[in-house]
Amino acid sequence: MAEQGSPPPRSGRLPIEGQRGDSRPAGGRYWDEPADTDEEYPPWAGPGVTPRRADRGARQRRAQARPGGSSHAGPAVGDARGQAATRQAAARSRRRSRLTWVWGVAALVVVVIAAGMLVLLGRQQPAPVANGGFVTTFQRGELRTVPNACTAVTGATLNQYLPGTRRVVAPQSLNGSAQSLCNWTLDAPPLYRVLEVNVQAYAPSGLATGDGSATNAAIDAYQRALAALRHPLRATHLPPATVTALHGLGTVGFAALQVVLARGASTDLETVVARDRNVVITVVVQGPHARNGRYRPAPQSELQSGAIAAATDIAHGLH
Repeated sequence: MAEQGSPPPRSGRLPIEGQRGDSRPAGGRYWDEPADTDEEYPPWAGPGVTPRRADRGARQRRAQARPGGSSHAGPAVGDARGQAATRQAAARSRRRSRLTWVWGVAALVVVVIAAGMLVLLGRQQPAPVANGGFVTTFQRGELRTVPNACTAVTGATLNQYLPGTRRVVAPQSLNGSAQSLCNWTLDAPPLYRVLEVNVQAYAPSGLATGDGSATNAAIDAYQRALAALRHPLRATHLPPATVTALHGLGTVGFAALQVVLARGASTDLETVVARDRNVVITVVVQGPHARNGRYRPAPQSELQSGAIAAATDIAHGLH
């Protein structure tokens, strides 16, 4: 007779579902079958019957905690990487936009500077009339060069007023072909004559009066020569000249006589200045004479006629 309180004897084999005589407990399952709920098992059930569902949840949590360990981590990481790539692309686009803007501004600055340089270079080119009516180039009829003074004065003029053997000196001009100088000296007692010729074509100048044209520059030079003869500087030790207007020689002209007195010798200076357009012709004839009688004085009319003749020869060479 079995003792009370002991469990009923059990067979070592478990009933197989579907066999005849299979009878299930009132719960519809055997004690070792996994339950659909998280109900607790009795402590004597043993570790081998621990529910698998709880272990699966722990494994999923551990997999999610590990990078890339869960199937759901991939899309999250992919989304983060996509967002980072999008931000990088946007940053590159902004940098390209800034570079494009900077290079565009730089190109615009270069264009403006180039245009300014072209304007400045254009202003340096000769133009008939600049802003405000200021003339910067030669006008019609004005001359850039002058004839050679040594050959422009004819032999007939030289033989008449400086007869004999003459010494010729052609000083070097500082103005190139725009100026020519020539000097003749006759030393044949009782005659002593010096003929000096200076012919110069003036260019447009910002220092000239009026519109700054070459003709105005020549007018200024003509007026300065006239003032210097009428009122010589004290350093020259020359007396004021007697000025006579000349007609028919160039556009305008005058003759000026100065008598320079000295102890042993005196000199008569006859100066003729004529202007033809933008060219100024200056001729000086010297007639020194000594008290000892070696050189006789020349008539002032003769000196003036010789200066006018030489200036006329130069004026003819301008046409």
